[in-house]
Amino acid sequence: MVSLKLLQCFVTLVDTKSFTRTAELLYLTQPTISKNLQQLEQELQVELLVKSDHARKRQIELTEIGERIYQHALEMLQIEHDLRQDIKNYSALKVGTLQMGVPPLGAQLLTSALFEFHRQWPQIKLSFLEVGSKGIEQALLNNELDVGVLLEPIQHDIFNHVELCDYPLMVVLRHDSQWAKRSSIALEELRHQAFLLFQENFSLNEVILNACLDKGFEPNIVCRSSQWGLLADMVYQRMGVALLPKYYTQMLDPQKFAAVTLEQPEIRWHLVMAWKKNMIISPAVAAWIAVLRQHFKQLKRA
Repeated sequence: MVSLKLLQCFVTLVDTKSFTRTAELLYLTQPTISKNLQQLEQELQVELLVKSDHARKRQIELTEIGERIYQHALEMLQIEHDLRQDIKNYSALKVGTLQMGVPPLGAQLLTSALFEFHRQWPQIKLSFLEVGSKGIEQALLNNELDVGVLLEPIQHDIFNHVELCDYPLMVVLRHDSQWAKRSSIALEELRHQAFLLFQENFSLNEVILNACLDKGFEPNIVCRSSQWGLLADMVYQRMGVALLPKYYTQMLDPQKFAAVTLEQPEIRWHLVMAWKKNMIISPAVAAWIAVLRQHFKQLKRA
């Protein structure tokens, strides 16, 4: 592999047509410039400069192959410059992509943090995988994502994480339901109700199903959706009951809906932003984690 330092010396000499000026620009002595040129010729096994008589020995004139090598040297030095500049931009968050897994049910939770990240680092491209947290976990394990939202419990020996939220599930009812005034509802009391649940690839869906089975019944699922608003609308149309995190039930119209605490068991919507422990995180990922820590720290104080 030809030394880039020798190529830079050669190119500068050709451009300046002066050993003196080349030595000044590269902070070297003139004998060192001559030595570098000889070393380059030895490595390439060609003559780069036309040999002239003693009186004109300092004139710079390229041989035919010297001209071709000069053009190649320009390209190689430009590639090295671009490489170093790209690394510099990458480290300074002027280029890069943040690949994130976000479940539909957790997207709204991240909106403000995403806006803040984009405000600080507008040149970082955001790429989202929008599936349930089970799919996100698999993508993280396959190294297809930088970070992703997962539902606790997670594999703490595999993932690092930042806490996002921890809300109880609520039973969503019409405001005129006979249970609307209750302070809590046991899961077993819903045995004979029609359930409006999430898609099967949602980890929360699996948690709810397992809780029902532990109580000795399999829920009567009449519809599945990844959209919490649609589930609420179907509750209002008397299609069944839905179990939604309190984060979302707080947004429902109290003139139309009631949200009653689910108990026996309590089921929590506990989300974290996770990334693999053995992965070297990029500057973009480090910046995103910093934004998350600050954003959700402020929310906890609010």
